[in-house]
Amino acid sequence: MMKRWMSLLLVALLTYSITAVPVQAGKPTNPNTGGVPGSWTEGTPPDRIDPSKPAILFVHGLNSSAGVWYENNDMYEKFHSNGYQTAFINLYDITGTSQSMWDNGRLLSDKIKEISKHFGKKLIIVAHSKGGVDTQTAIVHYDAAPYVQRVITLGSPHHGSQLADLAYSSWAGWLAELIGSQSPGTASVQTSYMKSFRSQTDGLSASKAVPFYTLAGNNWSSGSTSHFWGGLYLSSFGDNDGVVTVQNSYLPHARMISVGSWNHSTVRTGSHVYSLLSPYLQQKEPAQLSSSSFTYDQSAIHSSASPSSSNFYIRGGKHDGQASQTLMIEDGVDTVKLDWINDQPLKNLELMQPDGSIKSVQLDVYQDSEVFQGAWHHTAVLQQPEPGTYQLTASTSDAGAYLMVAQFNRVEDFKISLKSSGSEIKLQQQGQASVTDVTYSVYYYGNPGDSSASQLSSPSLSDKVHTSSSGLKLSTISQPGIYSITIETEGITEKGFPYRRTIVQSLYVDENGRQFGL
Repeated sequence: MMKRWMSLLLVALLTYSITAVPVQAGKPTNPNTGGVPGSWTEGTPPDRIDPSKPAILFVHGLNSSAGVWYENNDMYEKFHSNGYQTAFINLYDITGTSQSMWDNGRLLSDKIKEISKHFGKKLIIVAHSKGGVDTQTAIVHYDAAPYVQRVITLGSPHHGSQLADLAYSSWAGWLAELIGSQSPGTASVQTSYMKSFRSQTDGLSASKAVPFYTLAGNNWSSGSTSHFWGGLYLSSFGDNDGVVTVQNSYLPHARMISVGSWNHSTVRTGSHVYSLLSPYLQQKEPAQLSSSSFTYDQSAIHSSASPSSSNFYIRGGKHDGQASQTLMIEDGVDTVKLDWINDQPLKNLELMQPDGSIKSVQLDVYQDSEVFQGAWHHTAVLQQPEPGTYQLTASTSDAGAYLMVAQFNRVEDFKISLKSSGSEIKLQQQGQASVTDVTYSVYYYGNPGDSSASQLSSPSLSDKVHTSSSGLKLSTISQPGIYSITIETEGITEKGFPYRRTIVQSLYVDENGRQFGL
């Protein structure tokens, strides 16, 4: 009798232990979202669907696809294991040519309505990079607000990216066009056009209808080399993730959840950010925002959008298998960080020094996966270079195009402020008068008459104006469109060495003649 009782007790305990321990959810299956713009797929449903939990829609960024959320990324797995229904969508970028926020936003709005009805509930949207801009366009301009509970953007260029400005500059034109980076999507995130977009969006009541939360990264040098060069270039504009500066990630009427040690890839990775997103995934708004969250600082954005100095020297163009560039390094320069960007890997990069000696430059080589997607970066640092004239010669297997960017680190750098006043750019020298005999060469590069946001395309106009005065007439910039203004500064230092710098600035003129960007 005792043995039978003990057997029954053991069976009861085993039964209790089996039912008391929650069953671990299986690993979700990666969806096959398809290669057609607007195609979307529901993720593997959780073992138990909680009707109180909203469904999550993941929106990718520029030149990307739905796969970024589950290929070498545990974001999808994190959401699934925590009981969320998920969906993934491909926008026009899946075709290989990214489109503006207007085209992507219109498409996304239709699909948001469709996906929300499929789940029978409102969506929380998690969007990476330009996907955050596309999502806001869908909500504010294309009536998707009733179907969205809230939005979290990760490293989104809400005020554009200076890398997009560079892609449309006169020196980068050959390379960017050859590798296909001059797309409507890239054009639309130039800083000047995004200023116009902000003016069209932030004042609308719909911009406040759906709560937005944002994250931004400030560690471009971490992990992936694909963001190293972008971060190096953007470091002159402030902290950044390798593609977007922290300041340009802020959004009016939104809350910055956190600025963290992420690059442009890790900011969308589950193991890095899911714990921060979790409080914002509930059905109700968080009762109390994290003490580390920030509000939008309008004055900081405006002050950082138009830098008052340049520490770059930029050149580029076509080549027939070999290209050379002269680099003038003046006195007082601590380091020069070089990046030779080519449509193909270099066979060799030689540097002829002021004394006539030639050496082969040791390079770090990697391929771009962002704004200059497909281009090859070849980077090196010249430490404590002697002042004088240097000659860089690059060799490749085939003809192509290149962009050379030299970033100078000089304690007493020459400063110039750029401000637009009607049809004139004001060029004003600032700081210490360590450079004299200053002249400016100004290049215009744009697509006047093509201001339609859905038709943003490669620039077509090129003009050159010289001036040595503090004012520069923009007589050729009178038609609507996006223009790149490349300003070449030349002068002589106090010790008699030539000084050379390049400033790249985006300028947008709308159909009413209003200017954005300076």
